Amino acid sequence: MKSFNSFEDALLDSGEVIKKTGLMIINNMGKVIAAFVSLIMLAVTFTDIKFAGVFTKDLFSSMLLLLTSAYIIYFSLEDAGEKCGEETEEFKKAKEKYDTLRMKVTGNDIESLRAFCIEYCEKEMRFRKRNSLISFGLSEQILEEYKNGKVFDKKTLKTIHRVNKIKPSVITPKVLLCREKGYSRSELENPEKRKIPILIIKLMPSTLCMIVTISVILSAKEGLTPSDILNGILKLSALPLIGFRGYSAGYSYSKHAMSSWMETKSKVLEDFFSKTSEI
Repeated sequence: MKSFNSFEDALLDSGEVIKKTGLMIINNMGKVIAAFVSLIMLAVTFTDIKFAGVFTKDLFSSMLLLLTSAYIIYFSLEDAGEKCGEETEEFKKAKEKYDTLRMKVTGNDIESLRAFCIEYCEKEMRFRKRNSLISFGLSEQILEEYKNGKVFDKKTLKTIHRVNKIKPSVITPKVLLCREKGYSRSELENPEKRKIPILIIKLMPSTLCMIVTISVILSAKEGLTPSDILNGILKLSALPLIGFRGYSAGYSYSKHAMSSWMETKSKVLEDFFSKTSEI
């Protein structure tokens, strides 16, 4: 039993070390990229530099292959970064709070939640219109005056038309109760309808990358010199930087954007419960 506990503790410790290492890399991403670029520039400083023709066949082939690799690396590491971001305290706390609130909504609350969403959307739209008018130095009453037929100058009229184009945000019970982004407008819509189109759209980048990689014909270079090796390293140097950026983007998305999104929905649900308790 003691050996099992020691093994379990060792696994937990190793997981904590990996997590801290990942966070350290993310927090020092800028320094890592700067150091990497400095090493590359140091290597090429002692070589003769010239630029190849822009529309040459070799350049186009290399660029296409590098872009394909860059897309694969970026989106792969972006997904890995998202998974790492979901392990942060900010994300876990936001998710725990949001899950607790959304699980409190029962079937009997759906109708009240729909009415609440409609009222909330209207208030939110009025706020954005009022805020936009204030930014132009106008009052909210100007919209009523415009509806009543009052004539304004061209500049004010243009502002009024711009404000009137503001549409309400789409807030439904599905938006508030689903942690994942929904593709259907109604919570009762069968997701099977949109499953195939969504999967096809998601597969498009991978399909394009596959077409490029299949069409590539490789042949070994004869008589490789140190300059050829340096040229190859320089061409490939952008890929780790793109990978770092992708991982950092995914991490920040989960830690900040997704956490903030769940926090906002939690506050809206709290407002709903506070109003239903008053009835």
